[in-house]
Amino acid sequence: CPWDCSVKTLGIYFSASWCAPCKKFTPLLKAVYESKKEKKDGLEILYCSRDKSQEEFDGYYGTMPWLAVPYADALKIDKAIQLHFKTKVKIVPTLLLIDPKLGVVIEKEGRARIHDYQRELAMNGDSRRLLAHKSVVELQKGVDVVLYVLDTVKGVEQREATIKYVLEGKGKGDQGKLVWSEKNKAQDKFAKDISGEMPLNKVDGISMGKSGIILKAPGAGGVKSSQCFSVTAGQQSLAGHFSDPEQCKGLFEAVQHVLDCGKDKLSQDKKVASDGSVKQPVVGYRVVRWTPEMEEMERKRKALEKGPPAVDPKELLDCKEVKLLTKGLGVMSYTLDELQMPKAKKMALVYKAKKAGRLGTLFWCDPRKKRKPPADCGRLEVEDLASISLGKQTRILQTAAATMAEAEACLSLIGPSGQISLEMEEGELEVDTVIKAVEHIIKASKDKTFIKETDGHGKFQKVSYQVHKLAEVYKRKMNDEDDEEGDRPSVDVNWQVPLGFEGGAYAGG
Repeated sequence: CPWDCSVKTLGIYFSASWCAPCKKFTPLLKAVYESKKEKKDGLEILYCSRDKSQEEFDGYYGTMPWLAVPYADALKIDKAIQLHFKTKVKIVPTLLLIDPKLGVVIEKEGRARIHDYQRELAMNGDSRRLLAHKSVVELQKGVDVVLYVLDTVKGVEQREATIKYVLEGKGKGDQGKLVWSEKNKAQDKFAKDISGEMPLNKVDGISMGKSGIILKAPGAGGVKSSQCFSVTAGQQSLAGHFSDPEQCKGLFEAVQHVLDCGKDKLSQDKKVASDGSVKQPVVGYRVVRWTPEMEEMERKRKALEKGPPAVDPKELLDCKEVKLLTKGLGVMSYTLDELQMPKAKKMALVYKAKKAGRLGTLFWCDPRKKRKPPADCGRLEVEDLASISLGKQTRILQTAAATMAEAEACLSLIGPSGQISLEMEEGELEVDTVIKAVEHIIKASKDKTFIKETDGHGKFQKVSYQVHKLAEVYKRKMNDEDDEEGDRPSVDVNWQVPLGFEGGAYAGG
């Protein structure tokens, strides 16, 4: 074989020099590749070019440490790979992960796997992942900046300085730091020394634009908002401006990349945005730190995404309220007939756990047939249950057909496979029985949660119970975003109006 036969995973990398996302991903892939090679983990990469010329191919492939399909054969082999593995590669960059011994695709979206491993590298103190970004490399060299310093006599004073990103490589958890020093020492010997440093694992916010007192005070004028920045870490703050807005954007991207390496996130901060104006807009972010609790949620989320866990029917029935529901509860059902006219009918609400979906099924049928509900009766898979609303919230319960129904005894079960509005015969007590029974079943699913929601207050209060997938709940709690470039926060250096307005840096929120 053209590569080491001990290879366990072959990555076929479709990329091109003209593709901006490719140029961002290639250094990250390189960091993982070199780490895997050092550990002899059995990873090999094969570059399949979509460059437009031999010259482009030679220049781009010169940055890569792995194998490549010769440019002259790239188009032919590209088509052969897609045909053999029965997959279409429409966009670049794409990384197919292949088992070379079995000749099968392990992962079509190999980039996600690489991103996960990159984070492990960074969190374990591997500097290659932290430095695998153009903006970080530029900041390492040092960038000229004008810093704003508060002076008790002169107010705000502008001082020329150089700012750098420094990574000392202290090991696990080290995210490096921003270090700055004055370019030309002030002639005034009483002038405040402005040199300092700020560890990035202490940063709690970053904003672009004239935010805060210091950037809007007299002495801080004469520059565009798109050139200004401020970074905060507790009581410490760093504020200033660059001569080029692109350098301001570079600082933001560098900080964003380093934080992302440790799974920390930048979250939009609307309070900071309100600090700006039409002429002096501000874009702000706060840092959401990755915690052990979030790590545990991430682990559970990934496990749930593999598929719903199996449920034992005995566990579903291990609840007093569920057992009552299996015997059937008398209800008055409210439905629409063929002419969409409301009608009321006395029925039984029954739950069956066995051979009726993963979480069982709720049936509403003739009370005489509740022991064995007929195939043509109404039903709702508990797996599909979306919500339960209490009282007369649905339109059908507000029609003349349900005028005599007591609101406290009414509820509606809503899901894509069916919907039913009911009045319980025994009133509020049986409503509580249904709620507790469904809550137990949802809890037994191990991949859903049952959340009570209220709207309004007093006699106008509306109560409902919403069923949510735990994977989605974990994702929202972690403020988890995909690693795709388009989903990450970004700053437009040419913004014209504040955050949230049409045409702004983060238009539409």
